[in-house]
Amino acid sequence: MRRYLVLLLCFACTVAQAATSLRVGSKVLTLGDSATRVQQLMGEPTTRAFTFQQVNGMPDNQLAPAEEWQYAQDGKTEIITLVGGRVVKFDTLYE
Repeated sequence: MRRYLVLLLCFACTVAQAATSLRVGSKVLTLGDSATRVQQLMGEPTTRAFTFQQVNGMPDNQLAPAEEWQYAQDGKTEIITLVGGRVVKFDTLYE
C-alpha cells in the first residue's frame, strides 16, 4: 500500500511540474517568461484571443486583460496565456 502512495505522490509532482513549463524542442518555456521569448521559441501564434484573467495579487473581483496565443501542433493545440507581456498559464488541448 505504501508503494502505491509513493507512486501517486511522484505522479502528482510530475503533473504539477508540467503545468508550470512547456518544452519546445530542446528549450523550455516557464511561467514568467516574456512574450518575446515565446515568439522566439514558438514563432507567430496561429490565433490570438483577448480575454480577462484572474491574477495573483489582485482582488478576487478584479480581472486583468490577457492574451491567449494558440499554436496548432501535431494533433494538439498549445494555449499560452499572457498578462502584462508575461506567461501566466499553459494549456494543451488534444484533438
